Amino acid sequence: MLSTISSFETRNKRQILSSDIDYYNKYVCTSSADGIIHIFESDKPDMYSAIQLQEHVGPVWQVMFSHPKFGFLASCGSDCKLIVRKTNDDGEWKIVYQYDGHKSSTTSIDWAPYKSGAIIACSSADGTISIHTLNNNEWSVSKIPNAHINGVNCINWSNQLLNNHLLLVSGGNDNKIKIWEGQLGIWNAMYESDNQLATIKDISWNPTPGLYKHIFASCASNGRVFVWGSDDCCDWVQIEIDPENKQKQKVSFSRFGTVLSVTMNSYAVKLWKQIDKQTWMCMERNITNRKTLDCQDKSVNQDIFAAIA
Repeated sequence: MLSTISSFETRNKRQILSSDIDYYNKYVCTSSADGIIHIFESDKPDMYSAIQLQEHVGPVWQVMFSHPKFGFLASCGSDCKLIVRKTNDDGEWKIVYQYDGHKSSTTSIDWAPYKSGAIIACSSADGTISIHTLNNNEWSVSKIPNAHINGVNCINWSNQLLNNHLLLVSGGNDNKIKIWEGQLGIWNAMYESDNQLATIKDISWNPTPGLYKHIFASCASNGRVFVWGSDDCCDWVQIEIDPENKQKQKVSFSRFGTVLSVTMNSYAVKLWKQIDKQTWMCMERNITNRKTLDCQDKSVNQDIFAAIA
């Protein structure tokens, strides 16, 4: 049974849009529509000890810690920027890299598997995806132009390599899901889904192989969630989760890939476990961590498994 072990007030003046916890559970980071990022130490989570970062102008859509091997904190926002920070000897979070080459809001970020190096992907409402790589203390950027017509909403790396190439899945306003295979700055679309009839809002790649070698989940604006499975990343099987309920808005696999969480518009979370290749069972452990609110026209980018293995 999951339960709340700690709660605290923040100084955010507007809606919290994203949160993340670092690998060692030392820091809790939040971003909000007021453009402010707060970093709390988990052993003293009060709003007076929080570090405030205000490098973005406008809503900050997502924050994400890298693997501790690199120690970065990245963020993206409506000001079209990707910002990467790292702590100095005084414990201050300082910008070590900033990219403003997108022409519209940067919508989502994701760090690649750490064994591949310090690599972060950034999607944008301008329809492109940028991939940023750190080599010899220098950042380089490659771009996937025209990734999705009318904007890219979500991206996620696979932990599995294909022919020693990285795999990135993306979803966009063209109602499509695409899988990109890349190495050395060259990215090719190796799979493109049929029209999913609605904007793709969220995607989560299972971090470990299961009954299929490759598994990811997608959530669309019409509230439909599909789990996709393939052994070769070319031929995919789709299974819809809870088709009667159209109030879903976010998906997330647990750290070991054994459980899929589906966040509902009511802020409740349902947990699902795969029984066989065609069947997913609801674990009947609904989580509600706040009062039911009217979520219409709100974009929530919080991962229920940010600190759950």
